[in-house]
Amino acid sequence: MKLRRWTLRQQLTILSILFLGLSGVALLLLVQLFESFEGAVVARNQQELARANTHLIKLFWESGLFEMGVPKRKINKPLQELSTEVLGNFGRVEGGFYLLERDQLLGYAYPTHGGPMPKSDIPPAERDTILQLARQATSQGLPQELVLRPKLDVVLVRADPLSAWGAVWTMKRIPRTKDSQQKIFSVPVVLGILVVGFWTFAIALQLQWGVQRLQQSIKAMEANQANEIPPLPAEMGMLGAAINTMQARRQELEQRLHRVERLASLGQLVAGVAHEIRNPLASMRLNLQYTDRQLRKQGLTTLPIDSLLEQVDRLEHLVQRLLYFDKNQQQEALVLTSLEEIVLESVSLLRLKAEEQGVDLVYQTPTHPIPEIPLRRRELGQVMVNLILNAIQASPEGQQVTVGVKKESDIKNQHKERYFVAWVEDKGAGLPPQERERIFDPFYSTKPEGTGLGLSISHEIVTRHGGYIQVESSPGKTRFSIYLP
Repeated sequence: MKLRRWTLRQQLTILSILFLGLSGVALLLLVQLFESFEGAVVARNQQELARANTHLIKLFWESGLFEMGVPKRKINKPLQELSTEVLGNFGRVEGGFYLLERDQLLGYAYPTHGGPMPKSDIPPAERDTILQLARQATSQGLPQELVLRPKLDVVLVRADPLSAWGAVWTMKRIPRTKDSQQKIFSVPVVLGILVVGFWTFAIALQLQWGVQRLQQSIKAMEANQANEIPPLPAEMGMLGAAINTMQARRQELEQRLHRVERLASLGQLVAGVAHEIRNPLASMRLNLQYTDRQLRKQGLTTLPIDSLLEQVDRLEHLVQRLLYFDKNQQQEALVLTSLEEIVLESVSLLRLKAEEQGVDLVYQTPTHPIPEIPLRRRELGQVMVNLILNAIQASPEGQQVTVGVKKESDIKNQHKERYFVAWVEDKGAGLPPQERERIFDPFYSTKPEGTGLGLSISHEIVTRHGGYIQVESSPGKTRFSIYLP
């Protein structure tokens, strides 16, 4: 079969063109058929009867018949004139009034009848039905509708209450139409739709095997997120590869989101504590300085006031670092600069430190120029200094620390193409999994002399830039990568 030699894309393109053409014809046909559907016609004419009754009621009250004292036995003619005036604007609508006091139908008119003589008699076949409907509308005080379906016509009757008098009523006959023309016109459209349907079924058979394999692989992936969809032929293979990429991305984002939420909670707590400590520290400094001046006036210089002030300075410096976690703090302004310039400046600052440690600090020049983007230069410089310093301290003597910057161009992950990446790699012992989960927690440090705030503050700074830090570690190699949009 020649159809099977075409690619799915070619077949779907042809199907789309056929479908659009048939849809236009089918839409036109549906509009015509809808106009002739009995339900739609009935609803439209019921609305017309409601408008006619509203006009009858309005004209009745405006005429003042109820105030003129017209004798009840002579009121039929004035009511008939009202009915004729109103119903003349509604085609094939007949109607009149129901007088509660006399329990009679009066004022009947059918001005659009079209016969040689005006029609003045209520149709005998519907007279009792109309009278009963008018009585219900009068007694209940609510509009009443009725649809009669004899063999030839559909008959619509409506009665609306006329306060203290009775009711008004209208009736309309709707001929049953034969939709032979529409039915004949619909035959080729239906045949065309059937052809498209069979063709679609043929394509579905081609896809069946691939879809079944894909479903089985997805179920296995749901049971174990580590599973991946195996290679599949044609378009199914592309879809499977895309799902594998999305799954890996989702797991990565879930881990990152969990880490950000946890660090945000810790950061709020730390920032709150820092705010509470800052004011008492300022008071302690002022009191110590005042005490020092008073003691010096009295010639007392042996007390360790200077040592206490040094401890207060140390605490204030710690508080100032903790305030990085306060999102309400005024942030550094963005400036147009290159990420490469920030990295180079950080490498220059720490080159002497690396030499003292016996570590070779190497900068890897990017293959393509890095454009300037809005960045907080001082904050990102602090992040790079912290990462490079940690790498130097983690590296054994004689090893190498490599620093670089690039524009991410991983084709497999289109999301990363939008990021600029600065990375630091060392050849140290690596980080165990349990340490990788906690290295960004405030006050967590693997170094005895560390405060545990460097990576926490770095993570907060990068997050405020809309980026994230990725950690890859194995025995003998650790790499920190900063992704910035």
